[in-house]
Amino acid sequence: MNTDRLELNGPEQEQVGCRRALYSLISKGFRFPTPEQFEGVKKGRFAEEVAQAVARLPYDGVKGGELGRGTALSYDEFQGRYIQLFEVGGELGAPCFLYEAEYGGGRMKVMEEVLRFYHHFGLRLSQVKRDRPDHLASELEFMHVLTFREAEALLQGSERRAYRAAARDFLRFHVSDLIGAVASKVAGSGVPFYSDLANLAAAFCQRELAHVQAE
Repeated sequence: MNTDRLELNGPEQEQVGCRRALYSLISKGFRFPTPEQFEGVKKGRFAEEVAQAVARLPYDGVKGGELGRGTALSYDEFQGRYIQLFEVGGELGAPCFLYEAEYGGGRMKVMEEVLRFYHHFGLRLSQVKRDRPDHLASELEFMHVLTFREAEALLQGSERRAYRAAARDFLRFHVSDLIGAVASKVAGSGVPFYSDLANLAAAFCQRELAHVQAE
């Protein structure tokens, strides 16, 4: 399924499209950085895409920040910061894990709960990425899919409550606490891109939860 191309018309459809785009961008930001992604960060393309999505959200209170624009780090250094920050620790202290189950709840229980959400909507984990289902990027990508399907429903004039309800529950029971824990750990790391990204994600998910609960 192509989740990047929808012909959206009208303010409500465009707002859903921007919510969807922002979930996708933040998800990619928390993946292991590729050289292409690093160039997008350094040259400001990533920050610009985030700013475009934020500008059309149906609520205020979300800011992107510089998001690594013009960073003096090389790709190897940027990659090394990711590894130290999220995987092995080091001079930045203990690693800030991106897996929900590392913050409690029991590894198997959390992964089973997350997989039930994915499977309910006919989704399976990528055999290419081969990551745990409770990785923050995977959970945000699921939110991207739910908002894509909400946008599809709007276009088709069909019912979208199931996608909104799933988004509400998944944010409430999984994403919000995880991103809150990550943001609090990353805040003092001294890695500007990931500090900005975590703050963006935390503010966005907080406003998203209020937004989908309001229906």
